[in-house]
Amino acid sequence: MPLQASTMLLPTSVDPAACAGCTLAPGSLQRVREMTLSREQGWSLDEIALRYGVSRERVRQILRANGGPGARDVSEARRRRAEQQAEARIDELLTLWRAGAQPRSAATSLGLQAVACRSTIARFATEVDRAARRASLAEARERGAQLYSDRDILVALTSVAARLGRTPSPKEYAAVARELHFPSLPTVLNRMDGWTSAIHAAGMRPLGAATRRTRARRWTDDACWTALRRVVAELGEIPTVLSYERHAADRADLPSSATLRNRLGRWSAITTRLAAERALAEHAPRAGQLSLGARS
Repeated sequence: MPLQASTMLLPTSVDPAACAGCTLAPGSLQRVREMTLSREQGWSLDEIALRYGVSRERVRQILRANGGPGARDVSEARRRRAEQQAEARIDELLTLWRAGAQPRSAATSLGLQAVACRSTIARFATEVDRAARRASLAEARERGAQLYSDRDILVALTSVAARLGRTPSPKEYAAVARELHFPSLPTVLNRMDGWTSAIHAAGMRPLGAATRRTRARRWTDDACWTALRRVVAELGEIPTVLSYERHAADRADLPSSATLRNRLGRWSAITTRLAAERALAEHAPRAGQLSLGARS
């Protein structure tokens, strides 16, 4: 079922390239407008704070002082945004639902909101989807309760993982389970309360988490701080988020600003530490000169 919905990463009525010089300027009218638009489109305070490198409380203060949207409008915008995110993953959502997963466990597996998943399924599920779900649930009742213990299910999961050489996806498990007469995917989902819970119970990591860890492994905390100190030395000053992004563009030896904030925290905390390190470095030579003068 083709869909046009997608999740929004930036306010759609603001062109980041057109206002790159003002987006992150503290106190600028453009920054206030972008924050307000983001809030009106359902962004959380934490998401806005991360985008602009400020604290959550500072975002709240700016929005309150400049007539930001009310609580009811924000709640409605967040509901619409959650539904858009669920619609963007409707194929995966319906696959789990047809296999017998409850909306809550499907939402947990996909990192979505349960209420949004429930309403999205109600709007997009066809009679074919409903028939497939009824068949899956009937199969799970007939086979799961009588034939398989929890241990059987965990053994099946680890066996499929050993065959593939990695954590299987629900679709991959279903294909191998049919071939080897293992517990069906609906049985696993119903007995173990969702795919993610089943994978954790079998001592494995969800496939997406393993992928994210593999990608992030290069930029450890120490590597991020080393890269930041190099940038400070190259620029001769502590960078803002915007100046860092410009300096790091197309450079494989520097992490993205998003990676830095994910690894090290808010940009304001990062710059505070860099400023303290710089002050200590400047103080050390002066302290040495004073010590030499005192001895002479």
